[in-house]
Amino acid sequence: MISKAPRAGVCKTRLCPPLTQVEAARLARAFVLDALATIRQARLDPRVMCRGASERIALKKLIGPAGMVSIQRGDGLGAALESAFRDGVTEGCKAVAVLAPDSPTLPPAVLREAFAALDDGADLALGPSEDGGYYLLAARGVHSRLFRDMPWSTGWVASETLERCSALGLSVHILPVWYDVDEAGSLARLYEELPGAARSLALHTRCELAMRVVLRIPQATTALGMRAGASV
Repeated sequence: MISKAPRAGVCKTRLCPPLTQVEAARLARAFVLDALATIRQARLDPRVMCRGASERIALKKLIGPAGMVSIQRGDGLGAALESAFRDGVTEGCKAVAVLAPDSPTLPPAVLREAFAALDDGADLALGPSEDGGYYLLAARGVHSRLFRDMPWSTGWVASETLERCSALGLSVHILPVWYDVDEAGSLARLYEELPGAARSLALHTRCELAMRVVLRIPQATTALGMRAGASV
């Protein structure tokens, strides 16, 4: 899992408003804990990749002594992803996946599907996000070309990744499309969908939303609808 330390003013700033910076950081903390729970429910071995020593200390404190937290080599998201794959291969893992902690309702079955596809012969498994990025990438080796000079934070990261896989002759298994919670509209969607999600999912997120933002989420939905109507 690629993650920042959940600090106010650093994590999930696009959720402010409707959240305060402190609430956004606490929600980011819940996302990290829920992502780790999902990984374990999928019967996989979790690792966390972060940006620096201070983040490593904060994340180790959050996830406890049983969790492994490593520092990426190089700057930026691409360097973090490549570092995660290289570390996994060096440790002797036959397959490695990188996961973003922004989809708390993602079922463990999707992670198991990714590794099953690799066992069946696919070179990669990719989980596309609705915003054009991807929430998960799994592979049986290190493919640096997929991480370097990539247009991160754009709506065509997934399509560019697939084009590069095609150019490299890599076979790709496509996982279900999912969504990231990174702005007011997706937060409202999460709030509305959580009651119907499996009770084993997003336990920390459910608790955080119930305690802190239950009264303001519907307002975020209404405000989003008003802005959309004004722009048409």
